Amino acid sequence: MLSALVLSRNGHEVVVLEESEMPGGMCRSYNVGDYKVDTGPHIITRLDDGPLRCLMDRYFTSTPVFIHHGDYKIRNKKKSVPFPWTLRSFALFDMIPKKDRLYLLHTMISLYSQRSVGLLNLDVPVSQFIEGRSLDRSTVDLLDIMCRFMTGTGMDRTPIARFFDSQDYKNYKEVKEPLDYFNGVINLLTKKGASDQHYPKGGIQSIIDCIMHSMEGYDVSIRLSTPARRIICEGGRVKAVLTDEGELPADIVIYSSYASRLPSLVNELPDKYRSDLMRLENVLSLTLWLGLDEALFDTTCSEIWMGCDIPCWVVPTTNYDPSMAPDGHQLVGITTNVPKGCDIEKYKERLLKVISERMPGIERHVRMKHWQVLVPEKASWVVGQEMPSCITPIGGLYLVGTDTVRRSMGVTRASYSVLNLIDALRDEGMVSSGRK
Repeated sequence: MLSALVLSRNGHEVVVLEESEMPGGMCRSYNVGDYKVDTGPHIITRLDDGPLRCLMDRYFTSTPVFIHHGDYKIRNKKKSVPFPWTLRSFALFDMIPKKDRLYLLHTMISLYSQRSVGLLNLDVPVSQFIEGRSLDRSTVDLLDIMCRFMTGTGMDRTPIARFFDSQDYKNYKEVKEPLDYFNGVINLLTKKGASDQHYPKGGIQSIIDCIMHSMEGYDVSIRLSTPARRIICEGGRVKAVLTDEGELPADIVIYSSYASRLPSLVNELPDKYRSDLMRLENVLSLTLWLGLDEALFDTTCSEIWMGCDIPCWVVPTTNYDPSMAPDGHQLVGITTNVPKGCDIEKYKERLLKVISERMPGIERHVRMKHWQVLVPEKASWVVGQEMPSCITPIGGLYLVGTDTVRRSMGVTRASYSVLNLIDALRDEGMVSSGRK
């Protein structure tokens, strides 16, 4: 949808082929009884001056109203405390033993120092830095939970590059100097909470609604329930897209579905490129939406639950926008990663048990219960996995989406991919503006 907006605002005739009955993919909201749920809990990161803000400033004629997310909380069996954003707050974070905090503080500063002089390999798992250490179970749990929160995979698959990414965003430059890396350490010392993270009023659907409104008056046709069956190429360049209704001639094609499925649509892809795409991995998430008859979560922030059978991320969306539920009611999304090959129904039972143990008596207040099994990212950012560029070996064929860039996650990650697309199309003379 973002790509269609950019192209249409640059004078191109655009046809969007949407396989489902609604546009937006994971960026959608819908009604369940008197409640309005998102496709999984969403918080928009890097909103102050990140990629989505850049696109909104350039191309949106109307923008969503965003509510500040507030701080994150970490909750264990005994208490809930603010997330330790700075080195000082981490040193005082008493949910893990003092000796473990000191070791991790030393490790973080050492890693930044190594990186500043080019001695650090970023594509190694987080687990490598705690191997052989006698860390407390709570420390290992916290590290693993943070990895799963950011990549959907545990410490053994999450690269340390993911942890540096949020600091790099604060000092983004195409080419970095050593001082820029040391500024990352300064951010660790001074960063105050999730100040640039927000929730869109009206739910995540409001972003799609604003995109649709911004395309009014431009040459865009959206065809719902219309899957692409084949991308037809000739002489190494796209020629048309085949649907059940016939061929659609195309000068360029922007492919935003799973890059791993592209080989089934394009015969002309080189063998290595084809195999690299098919290696892309994704993970499942399980979300339970609960409609409660009163507010049991009283803080405007989300919580990360540790020290339980299943680690969870808990987002009370009505604390940001009360209109998502009936008056006096609360809507909360509780989500977790799903291990490969697990029995989903049994995993649901385990999650329900975790919720009842962590929030005793919550069952008496449940008025709505709604499950979602989703793929939150088209490809996980894991060790040893390169993401494809937006430029493909086929002329006129481009990729966008959360499997084409190794930065951030969710809507923010998708927005980065569209900025990359703009750069590529600008070089081809297809659009007039590039990266902010």
